[in-house]
Amino acid sequence: MEIVGVGEQLRQSEERYQHLVHMLPDGLLVYSEGAIVFANHAFLGIVGASSLEEIITLPIKNFIHFDYWEPFAATINYLIRETNPTNSVYYKLHDMNQGTVEVELRAVSVKFDGKPAVQLIVHDVSDQKRMEASLQEKDYLYKSLMENVVAGVFVGHKNNIVYANPYLSEMFGYSEEELFKLSTYDLVSEEECNKVKAVVLDGMERGMDHFALKFKGIKKDGSFIYLEGNSSIIMFNGQPCLLGTVQDVTFKEEKERLLRDNAKLYQKMIKFVPEPIVLTDEGIILYVNKLAMQIIGINDDAEVIGKSAFDFFHDTHRDTLKETMQSIMSSDEATPFQERVIIRPDGQLMDVELSSIRINNYMGKDVMLSVLRDLTDRKRSEEILIRSEKLSAIGQLAAGVAHEIRNPLTALKGFTQLLSAKYPEQPHYFTIMSNEIDRITLIVNEFMTLAKPHFSQFHNEPLEPILQSVISILETQAILLNVELKVHYDQSHPMVYCNVDQLKQVFLNIIKNAIEAMPEGGEVSLSVTTMKDGYVHIRIKDGGPGIPEDLIKKIGEPFVTTKEKGTGLGIMISTRIIEAHKGTLQLSSAINEGTVVEITLPIQELPPSLG
Repeated sequence: MEIVGVGEQLRQSEERYQHLVHMLPDGLLVYSEGAIVFANHAFLGIVGASSLEEIITLPIKNFIHFDYWEPFAATINYLIRETNPTNSVYYKLHDMNQGTVEVELRAVSVKFDGKPAVQLIVHDVSDQKRMEASLQEKDYLYKSLMENVVAGVFVGHKNNIVYANPYLSEMFGYSEEELFKLSTYDLVSEEECNKVKAVVLDGMERGMDHFALKFKGIKKDGSFIYLEGNSSIIMFNGQPCLLGTVQDVTFKEEKERLLRDNAKLYQKMIKFVPEPIVLTDEGIILYVNKLAMQIIGINDDAEVIGKSAFDFFHDTHRDTLKETMQSIMSSDEATPFQERVIIRPDGQLMDVELSSIRINNYMGKDVMLSVLRDLTDRKRSEEILIRSEKLSAIGQLAAGVAHEIRNPLTALKGFTQLLSAKYPEQPHYFTIMSNEIDRITLIVNEFMTLAKPHFSQFHNEPLEPILQSVISILETQAILLNVELKVHYDQSHPMVYCNVDQLKQVFLNIIKNAIEAMPEGGEVSLSVTTMKDGYVHIRIKDGGPGIPEDLIKKIGEPFVTTKEKGTGLGIMISTRIIEAHKGTLQLSSAINEGTVVEITLPIQELPPSLG
């Protein structure tokens, strides 16, 4: 019974041993006399066998890589003699499909079925070797990328450079050995370094992973290099470091600086050119100088910058302007001046002439420069010239016919009086005839005034007494029509070189017209202001119904009038008198707002004895 118990214990012990052997993570192989006698599950997996029966009794040589078979016996003997069983050697095996398996072997001498045998512990290192090879390959790849990338790459720790690729060294003009001996401050000024640190720290506080770099470096020869790129924080040798990649943008920086300098030069030139200038890009306003702002009618360029230039031109010109702009941008020639009408922000229309040319490389782009010229004065001068020519023609006509008309008028006047006395029972008809003859006589006399104005008696006279005498004459008529005359003089008391009677005639005509424009009553304001340009400005405004725009342009022409019985010669004569006094007379009017007459006369200096 005891023998049976011992046998059972041995059997159970063997089963436990085999179970433990099969559970080993490393392969276990036993061979005796060159043939395999045992293998655990791990070894079967290494060589790709499904069961022990597939490999049992097979020669061990079948599984040894042919490059390693020759030294195999010597290697095993060496391992067996070693007292330390942990020693292992690198080997290659064949699997069941003749594939290569990389392993590490340890060997011990054992007994199997009473025969000498060798037990091999086989550790599969194929994955490890593949990983090491992959790491080596990646390390080579990364190193190759860093050393051949067309950008400067560096790793900085505190104020030292712990890595720099050859491209960065070349950018700064140093060899790699020289570069690693330098501190950061040798390559970048302390001020620039502090800027970079501020950007990085600010980005880190905001949770950013990457930070833009832009700084100025110092090359070996002392010249500056401008660099731009990106950076991030990495761990290097257990320390946080700054990894950065930068590009040399010195050429770009210098080009941008040149563009900025050119733009400033352009702006300075444009600013001080004594012409109204507007710069546009595809019709969008980029810049206007002060003279152009005055023409457009704005005080701040922000009112037009960024807006379409076409919005400021009359609709009739917009299509032709677009065609002209396309032509300008494809040529280097300036356009001839062409008349246009612009619309000011207050709705006022203004006649201008416009010439444009292409400007290359303004802030890096081609733009259009336009020169504006205000035609208001020219148009006014043309109107004055035309009016003067009309006056001259009328004067010549009057000189030729007035004398011939006067003699018949005298006869008609006399015979009308005789007939009126002879036929007293019909006074109405003779009264009409007499009044009409007087009207013809008045017109002839006004024509004679145009033909031969008497301006010979000119003297320096104070202006206020002349105006005051006219106002005194018209005050009674104003009271009768319920019109209030408001007069304002400044404190300068100007003197004018004039013919007093002729000036009185002018002021009498104009103030009388203003009073008669308000038959229902109203207010006539008269102001006298001395200007800094050496002229006195007389402004007379009524509150009448105003004059239509199409008619006001013709006021001053013969027989153009708003009065039922007017001749239209009063304004014409007044204009000629004022022009003879080296002054100007202008009318403006708005419907339901009244009419304004503005007269300017040159001021005469007081004699020293009166000053």
